[in-house]
Amino acid sequence: MKKLISEFKINEINEYEFREVCGFTFVFKTEILEINDQIGSASITPKGIIYTENDEYYFAPLDDDVNVEGIVKSYVEL
Repeated sequence: MKKLISEFKINEINEYEFREVCGFTFVFKTEILEINDQIGSASITPKGIIYTENDEYYFAPLDDDVNVEGIVKSYVEL
């Protein structure tokens, strides 16, 4: 049994994606679980909205459990 488990190669991918709609930037988190280089599961969930007001950027989260630091880092790298 132990040998069987060690033969699995598991890779978890977490990325943020941004989509512009009507002046707002919607933030989505993509989570992919790969097992032996094949997709085992995947999900895309909305995490919040980025908008500007008085030339400043604001983030309105849609969930209580949001990694704001990770979102800002991904958005700035665009």
